[in-house]
Amino acid sequence: MTELQTYLYDLQGYLVVEDVLDADQVAVLKAKVDQQDLSALPRNHRFGGAGGSAETGPGFLAWGEEFVALMDHPLVMAAMRAQLGDCFRLDRIFGMHMRRGETKGKLHSDYGASQPFSRAERGRYFTPPLHEALHGFGIAAWNLTDTGPEHGGLRVIPGSHNSHYKLPQAIRDETFDDVVTIIEAPAGSVTFFSEALTHATSAWSADHHRYTLLYKYCASQLSWSRTRVTAPDHLPLSDRQRQLLEEPAGAHWFFRSLFEEDAPAGTRS
Repeated sequence: MTELQTYLYDLQGYLVVEDVLDADQVAVLKAKVDQQDLSALPRNHRFGGAGGSAETGPGFLAWGEEFVALMDHPLVMAAMRAQLGDCFRLDRIFGMHMRRGETKGKLHSDYGASQPFSRAERGRYFTPPLHEALHGFGIAAWNLTDTGPEHGGLRVIPGSHNSHYKLPQAIRDETFDDVVTIIEAPAGSVTFFSEALTHATSAWSADHHRYTLLYKYCASQLSWSRTRVTAPDHLPLSDRQRQLLEEPAGAHWFFRSLFEEDAPAGTRS
């Protein structure tokens, strides 16, 4: 993460980094997803999920070491460290597959003034209570095919992760959409975004299918649901990868830094 990238991520609530995976890496990942026969899945169906709304298990991590390697890709670790600090977990995963003609999803944010259980009133300044998470959840979305305004994919309201106002009804109803951006994110890119950012899936209009792998991280003391991502039985994991799959626990007290080797001598726990 460069100084500019870190600034833009904080400012916009999202960041696209292109050419992180080369064509061969993308092809291998896509081929392994295709082995799961997505043609048999319902339209707009998520695949390979674990944790969150899915069951406990390894999800698509069990499909090969290439999926495991993305868990702690150096760029992901840098982006999540900037957002979540030195102690965070892989909370949930799933893939998204779309075909031409599939419709868009509703704009939403999972945290902040516009989250579903917020007490914010439209048109009134609101500060989330101190006990609520705001930017404690971040996502790394890996695209295996091109997405963007001409195709579809992720759409967001840039900067909305820091809004103190509930999403106006005109934007929620999409009678006013001038502030919504469909992100240009080609195959091989990774998109980072805060779950407090107002976002949704756009309609898919491309001839090629959408393949996106989402890895959702959170501060070590947090968890979105009772289910977990677990290690695949037949694949080796590094110490750091196993730590990313640990149970929720207080940062530094019971969940050590993922970056202890970077700490100055004498400051490591």
